[in-house]
Amino acid sequence: MTAEDPSAEKGRRRTWLAIALGTIVLLFSYFSFAAAFTTAPGEPTRVDSGLLAISLALAPFVFVVFAFVSRHRRAPTQVLRAMALYLAIGLPVGLLTPALGAAAGFGAGAIVSLAPPDLYGVTKRRILAVTSAVLYTLAVLVVSTPAGVFTGAMLPVMAVGFADEYTAWRAANPA
Repeated sequence: MTAEDPSAEKGRRRTWLAIALGTIVLLFSYFSFAAAFTTAPGEPTRVDSGLLAISLALAPFVFVVFAFVSRHRRAPTQVLRAMALYLAIGLPVGLLTPALGAAAGFGAGAIVSLAPPDLYGVTKRRILAVTSAVLYTLAVLVVSTPAGVFTGAMLPVMAVGFADEYTAWRAANPA
């Protein structure tokens, strides 16, 4: 077992703090987005443009919190990249179900906006973790829609933190 670098431990703590604080803002954006597409049974399908506007207005602040609280070296650039990924991935995946699109978009944005640890393979593991979380969310949405909506709100972003922890553990414990 090797002694861990104190600055790396501090960086991972900042990442988890960024995830915790960013998730608070994310929940307001995510549930506004999901509610915008919700209609009562028997009513014609419609989109609530007010809730959709609130959701899209809050989304950049999620990535601002992620990038600046985690102290990403290129925070402003990464916030813009995260928003681009949120739209580029979230909108097409949202054609399956809007909640899944928002989950995929926020997960993809978290990959680039959270400061990565200086470890080999972290981006690959982050992508794999978010992809797995989105597929799991899809499965839960099929089985139980309310549970899937809640899973999509939390799991993809937390998967980024778990991927960072796993990458740090693998670096400290080579096989």
